[in-house]
Amino acid sequence: MYIYNITFNVENSIEQEWLDFVKKVFIPKMLKSGLITGATTAKIVVDEAQGTSYSIQFFTDKKENLDHFINNEFQPILQEIHDKFSPEMLYFATELDVIDRQ
Repeated sequence: MYIYNITFNVENSIEQEWLDFVKKVFIPKMLKSGLITGATTAKIVVDEAQGTSYSIQFFTDKKENLDHFINNEFQPILQEIHDKFSPEMLYFATELDVIDRQ
């Protein structure tokens, strides 16, 4: 299994609007291609001086599917959330290869 984790830091002033957008637009667009098979959204539990952080993890079974998605479909989806919420939102992505799950 492969996970594409995107960590977002969102300013408090846009947090609810951002969450609504993520649930109604961002995640459904990520799943639409069928290359991504599921998603989990989690609030990162940490005291931060500015904003709130979230982790959204997208799952797929094949590395080829993840590579194809990142290289061919991800940029317009990411650009949409970036255009709508930056500079009040920062993000970075991490690709994970699950080696054990119990």
